Amino acid sequence: MDNKTQERRNFKRLHSSFKVSGQEIDLYKELNLSNAFVKAFNGKTLNISANGALIESEKTYPAKTLLNLSFDMPEWEKYKRSFFSRTITLPSSPFNVTAEVIRSKTKLSSKKNFAVKFLALDATRANAIDAMVKDYAQKK
Repeated sequence: MDNKTQERRNFKRLHSSFKVSGQEIDLYKELNLSNAFVKAFNGKTLNISANGALIESEKTYPAKTLLNLSFDMPEWEKYKRSFFSRTITLPSSPFNVTAEVIRSKTKLSSKKNFAVKFLALDATRANAIDAMVKDYAQKK
């Protein structure tokens, strides 16, 4: 098998649209060295995996920008490994994670998207997202 046909990704991707909101992490603000206001954004996922996501929004960010993200993914918590997780019927809390922008692009139609990789994501939540992606893929 040649290198062009090998899959480089460690996790499957779910091509589905979930609402996402976020805010750039301003380290100066976090350290109380600045009074800068950082504008939040709203968007949607174009795809998501346990390792990262491709996000479409009205705003894009340069590579290496750190973001606090909040994904609205109904029932993602039922994929967590715990005794009662598969029986959870209550709405899940948002999936919050810190991420780093790894690339961004503006399309001709003025739509903007950027890819992020999740940082410091614990194994329980990463496994939950991976299980959710696999479950959605089986249903299609």
